[in-house]
Amino acid sequence: MAAGDRAFNSNDYPVILGIDFGTTFSGCAYAFTQNEEVVDIVRWPKQNNQVYPKTPTLNFYQGNSSEMTQWGNAARIEMQRPTARNSVLLKQYKLYLDENIAKDLPPLPNGLTIVDAIADYLQKFHEHVVSELKKGFARNYGQHQFRYCLTVPAMWSDRAKSTMRDAAVKAGLIDENDHRDRLMLISEPEAAALYCEKKCEQYDLKHGDRFMICDAGGGTVDLIVFEIDDHTGRKLRESTKGHGQSCGSVFLDRRMRKLLKRLFKDYLSKIPASAFETMMDTFVDVIKPQFDGIEDQYISLPASMNLESPSNPDIGLEDGMLCLTAAKLRSDVFEPVVKEVLSLIEDQLVKAGSLQAVFLVGGFGSSNYLFERVQAEFGSRIGLIAVPPRCELAVVRGAVYFGLNPRVVTTRIPRYWYGIDTTTTFEEGIDPPSYKLIREDGSVRCDNRFSVYVRRGQPLDIDNCVSKDFFAYYPHHTTCTLYAAVTDEMPRYTTGPGVRKVANFTIPMPALTGVMEGEKVDLSIKMYFGEVELRVEAVIRGKTYGTTCTFDTD
Repeated sequence: MAAGDRAFNSNDYPVILGIDFGTTFSGCAYAFTQNEEVVDIVRWPKQNNQVYPKTPTLNFYQGNSSEMTQWGNAARIEMQRPTARNSVLLKQYKLYLDENIAKDLPPLPNGLTIVDAIADYLQKFHEHVVSELKKGFARNYGQHQFRYCLTVPAMWSDRAKSTMRDAAVKAGLIDENDHRDRLMLISEPEAAALYCEKKCEQYDLKHGDRFMICDAGGGTVDLIVFEIDDHTGRKLRESTKGHGQSCGSVFLDRRMRKLLKRLFKDYLSKIPASAFETMMDTFVDVIKPQFDGIEDQYISLPASMNLESPSNPDIGLEDGMLCLTAAKLRSDVFEPVVKEVLSLIEDQLVKAGSLQAVFLVGGFGSSNYLFERVQAEFGSRIGLIAVPPRCELAVVRGAVYFGLNPRVVTTRIPRYWYGIDTTTTFEEGIDPPSYKLIREDGSVRCDNRFSVYVRRGQPLDIDNCVSKDFFAYYPHHTTCTLYAAVTDEMPRYTTGPGVRKVANFTIPMPALTGVMEGEKVDLSIKMYFGEVELRVEAVIRGKTYGTTCTFDTD
């Protein structure tokens, strides 16, 4: 962390790249700091002139090798070749960083770790982006002049965010010795909020107005409410503790796949897997985006289905066309997922009290059916429900705006209690006897007490810094363990339910002149919680030192 000692100079980086690494698709946009015009990367390898401005998040590994040979569209094409038998097409692996889901997922194949998988993809993705930039006006700049802003789901833990940073370093976006601010993380709904706010001249939102971002992507749906603060230039403050869930549009795909398997249950032994994939492609590319809940939908069966007869009225099959009624699609595929999104919105609306607008962004956010349902449910209570232009790019464009002006979000609301482990006076009758410590001076202390640094749900300013004083014995390094809790009330003990260890911070003891071994040295530990990532520094005799942090692996 020696790099932390150097001051960061944003002028060293005239090009800002925003990267949205998504569950199903990833995108990139960039801008030059001098003119701030955001440019989308719209050309991706092996993309048959599609208009979709993002590329699939897919890695292809031949056989049981751990070396990725194709990525994005090329990985999908590779998988369809006969030679790809027993190979691995890795998809939706971003879900491994959602700790609520990860515990139920099988281990990654071919001995890969999640950092490997993300780094493999980001490396190739980044190489392509750099080559695209070189074709445009960016050819006057070297890659060492690029600064990065990477988006992460708001619901991720600190550890998941740190894993993402590790993967970006491993992928070679930045060098380990670069200043950490060269790579910034921003939460996805926050990025989307910056984009909507930029676009909201047409929506006429004013100082003090509140709007909700509902960022519905492939894997996750994230919600957060922002208030516009116009006092000193336009700034945004988070006004509810954001909230999200893994209930994005891949969950529609999973339900659709189950529905097809149910319909064709009598034929399953005969139908090749590729035929199911072809039908699923029709659902994903054609039905899902434009389904409105009213019109029946049709899928023409691939020839490889090998059915004796092209008709079967029982399942809606007629002359090689499968009819899926609107009612069936609503009840079996769309409603269960959309209902989850509606209840997330309801929950945030109750917390916020009143709202002027809701913006739906993300790939699933552009679903007609989702829009209709949100409109029907909330139209009478919220003045404006809108889908901004190119809403699937809202997050990546917002990431670039954030890179151009990282201080535009001034207040954030923590989702956890944060604290460290301390000993305090033992209270008879309250504290468990096993936590009792008797000191040499006769004082009776209670171990494992949670000493709070940050209160859950209490707004924090971006520069919020909590500083506490400690001492260490020279020349020993100090470690401090940070705990987080999601409980409603502040936890009393670090061992209590809902409290988990987040990380260990190592505070290096510098060489000090004239200090004897074993002498007490005063130090302050400063923690910054108002940024997207945790930052911990130590101040020893007026000098500030960075700390190294190891995240706890469960």
